[in-house]
Amino acid sequence: MTVPVLAVNNLTVAYRVGRQMLPVVREISLTVTAGDVLGVVGESGSGKSTLGLAVLRALPAGGHISSGQVFIDGTDVTHLPTSALRPLWARSLRLVPQNPLAALNPTLRIGEQLIEAIGGDRTTATQQALALLTRVQIADPVRVMRSYPHELSGGMQQRVMIAMALHGEPRLLVLDEPTTSLDVTTEAAVVDLLAELIAERQPATLFISHNLGLVARIATRTAVLYAGELVELAPTESLFQQPRHPYTQGLLRSLPRPGLRYNHHPLQPIDGVLPAPGALPKGCIFAPRCALADDRCRNERPPLLAVNDKQWTRCHYWQQVTGDSPASSPSTATTALNGEVLLTTTQLTKTIPQRRSLTDLIRRKPPSVVQALTSVDLKLRRNRTLGIVGESGSGKTTLARCVIGLTEPSSGSIDLIDVPLAPTIQHRSREQLRRLQMVLQNPQEALNPALTVGEALIRPLIRLGGLDRQRAVQHVPELLQLVKLPISYAERRPAQLSGGEKQRVAIARALAAAPDLLLLDEAVSALDVSVQAAILNLLADVKTDTGIAYLFITHDLAVVSYLADDVAVMYRGQIVEEGPATAVLQPPLHPYTEALLTATSAHGLRLREVEEGAAPPQHGCPFQPRCPRALGDICVTTPPPWREAGNGHRLRCHIPLEELQTIQQPEAITP
Repeated sequence: MTVPVLAVNNLTVAYRVGRQMLPVVREISLTVTAGDVLGVVGESGSGKSTLGLAVLRALPAGGHISSGQVFIDGTDVTHLPTSALRPLWARSLRLVPQNPLAALNPTLRIGEQLIEAIGGDRTTATQQALALLTRVQIADPVRVMRSYPHELSGGMQQRVMIAMALHGEPRLLVLDEPTTSLDVTTEAAVVDLLAELIAERQPATLFISHNLGLVARIATRTAVLYAGELVELAPTESLFQQPRHPYTQGLLRSLPRPGLRYNHHPLQPIDGVLPAPGALPKGCIFAPRCALADDRCRNERPPLLAVNDKQWTRCHYWQQVTGDSPASSPSTATTALNGEVLLTTTQLTKTIPQRRSLTDLIRRKPPSVVQALTSVDLKLRRNRTLGIVGESGSGKTTLARCVIGLTEPSSGSIDLIDVPLAPTIQHRSREQLRRLQMVLQNPQEALNPALTVGEALIRPLIRLGGLDRQRAVQHVPELLQLVKLPISYAERRPAQLSGGEKQRVAIARALAAAPDLLLLDEAVSALDVSVQAAILNLLADVKTDTGIAYLFITHDLAVVSYLADDVAVMYRGQIVEEGPATAVLQPPLHPYTEALLTATSAHGLRLREVEEGAAPPQHGCPFQPRCPRALGDICVTTPPPWREAGNGHRLRCHIPLEELQTIQQPEAITP
């Protein structure tokens, strides 16, 4: 019988909090063989990263393996001293963390860090480092060797971490959210690379992620963790097609999927929140959130039961769990196609001068500029959601800052209900501030920790709504009910709220002034999939109830396809495709839109790589250096024309529409 590379037997891990030890991983058993990729999924706080660090024997201070065993190639490493672990870490165990910039030494060049990790003779180590960088598809390894970490993009930093992890033929590779901070196209390239290298070198791999789509693509088996317990383990395809635990089913039902629209098939988030480590339920830990739970579930902890010889679940009633979502009754809500125009941007342009070096100042060299926005024309109508999508650096956030008044555009105009907006927020009237509100990505930064929820809602009611304090206090319950929070939450402070609850409060605060338009900048990107689903449904309900319009900025096209009525795709400060969401996304026509949409597919369109830090082309199509469908000289020399595809759908591309419709890949986002 083949000995697995990793074997975990009844592993329990606890952290010291004050004078007590709180278990955050409990009685987990699993094995991973050479070449096997085990996906580990679950909400934040489920114990995924703790499990990964525990099997590497790399728990942070305060973490401790309370019971159970960890075997590497048949050797029990559970209680090995650090002196015995060092050669094992150097030879067999590797970690690729979520944040490569935090893992790399900012004071050392990449080459020095690779050479130190490889060890041995410096000349030989240098050659091996160059070979590793070449193997992870870095086009200019010599330049990267000479670079400091901050001089590289996030995708390049992660490739360096993968190169470090692969030296010396590791036996166990732990990938802890390795693509979370990357753009969807960069993420696709990194996952392609990981899949290729794992197939080539055959390490046993733990792939820890909250992104179920990536797990479905790369993992051979998947383990689902909930509140520190293993609740389901199965071959990945079986788990996605036929989950046998209500929690797994809930995660899958929370995902935006092709064809699902907010007004016909609302997402089905999981009710409730994860239990705290020190306050676990008596029976099944998922019972308080489970629709199937009965008295048996609330009093008797289920064992890990075999569904078959490859699938296990911790549920008394697993036979009742199906992979099919219950039918949703179509919504009667409709969205006006010809409503009042709320927001108009006309030829909006923003150039950002770059800081000059001392040499440039001495030589009186004029500063170079970055074209953050170029002639952006948009219209957003009442009771519509306009999704703005694109990679980092595409101009989405700059556009948002210009609209809200935090960044002054270089030229162009912004009108709100046919009234010109002052370029900066300081010069806008109180009525204009009331009509246009914003919700940020991180509610923790947006909410004052010293104020109760009620006080946070009262302030905009007084300052922008014109109410006196007594009337403002009376409106607080109405706002909390609008975002589906208990009225008692008015007395809580941000520290007492979950991430999803904080975002609901941020939305309620933005709605307090009864705005006409709400700008949401990556408002759900930091949330767990179930919390994200609840917030998306909330936004859809609020729009239906109030007629508000949303300018919804995100990198997640699955979310846009669910919520947006219209979509504008941005690349390097320009709109390259726009129109009704169903026309733009199903199927995509512009090669850039196609690459964004199919990035999670193993057979999706991949963009050509360009030199790190390369300047955008001065002529022709700005996308042509990366376009896998570029025609040749015309793309290099001539700006692409707008091509009208009908019904308000248009795109900038030299390729004729008929040809794009023939060659496009009609794949949408799939988990």
